[in-house]
Amino acid sequence: MSEHGRMNRRQDHRQWTSLPDEQDMPDRPGRSGRPDQSGRQDQGTRERLLAAAAEVFAEHGYNAATVREICRRAGANVAAVNYHFGGKDNLYAAMLDHYMRTCQAAFPLDVGVTPDSPPRERLRAFVHGLVQRILGGGDDPVSQAHGKLVSLELIDPTPACDGLLREHIAPVNDLLADILRGLLGPAADDPDVLRTCLLAIFGHISFHYNGRAAIVHFYGHEELTPEVLHRIAEGVTRFTLGGIMAMSGTAACQATGPPTA
Repeated sequence: MSEHGRMNRRQDHRQWTSLPDEQDMPDRPGRSGRPDQSGRQDQGTRERLLAAAAEVFAEHGYNAATVREICRRAGANVAAVNYHFGGKDNLYAAMLDHYMRTCQAAFPLDVGVTPDSPPRERLRAFVHGLVQRILGGGDDPVSQAHGKLVSLELIDPTPACDGLLREHIAPVNDLLADILRGLLGPAADDPDVLRTCLLAIFGHISFHYNGRAAIVHFYGHEELTPEVLHRIAEGVTRFTLGGIMAMSGTAACQATGPPTA
């Protein structure tokens, strides 16, 4: 190999193995600056990477998104993703996890109720909280990017989907199933009835996000103000309660057989 070729390979190696710059690295012995200041810078870089990752992954998709573009938008050294997350795959999973935990903290599904509250009150609190989680970000680009990525993950899963389902979506599903059992009574023993009710509620709410273009086309654009979100949640709750009554009656009719002449 020529000396020129060896020099190019050494340059390429340094480019991909270089450490993050000072703002991305915690203080070490002999490094100037105070540790607490470095810690804040370190956390700030991590948060910028998470926000930039949401936008880049949403724009380009999981496969086409590049670490270099994410770091460019975050204003971080190209090695920062490896330093903070251990690679693109882990960054993507961490971004989804961070978003879901942020939503859970901001919009709990049990505001004003306890497990012993009447099931109707628990359902209303659940629906209001879930509407806020899915639609409460409004036109904020980072929130929109996160919502888009969660929807895409459920349509075309990546390896991060298992963790998303297990850690974040399964507990929500279990909570709603518990609420529905209190409303359906014995009809909840029929797995088809319980599943139909679960999917109807999740589908009704999520269409307000996934079907936004169709809603705007047929009914006009409407800002997702707190008043509008409240109206959507109340409509879903009322519609759901009526459907639960119907499903309970259907289950009872099936248990006793078809009516006789």
